[in-house]
Amino acid sequence: MAPSSARYGAAVKDLAVSEVERRRLLNPRDRTIYREVAGQFGVGEQSLRLWMKKRDAERLEAAEPAAGSGEVISPEQMQSELQALRRQIQKLRTENDVLKRAFVVFSSEWARDK
Repeated sequence: MAPSSARYGAAVKDLAVSEVERRRLLNPRDRTIYREVAGQFGVGEQSLRLWMKKRDAERLEAAEPAAGSGEVISPEQMQSELQALRRQIQKLRTENDVLKRAFVVFSSEWARDK
């Protein structure tokens, strides 16, 4: 049995991990989740972080075969896909900037016409 499991118990560990997952879904940018949940359940913050890291890794492992055609993606393929996604993000940001500028132009013209 792992030291963290022996010290805190599986039930407390599962509840704390579930609470972190719930709060991460509600507000992914909240940086206080681990500290607050650790205090709530009386566990160490670092232990909670390690439990979450392990849970995330297990979920990632379980999801890999289901993604795509069931083949394992090579690091080169991942890098290529990452670059394509970054290009797409940049394109969308550029388009968003154009739309913001157009909104300013049209809204100022609309205000003048009133």
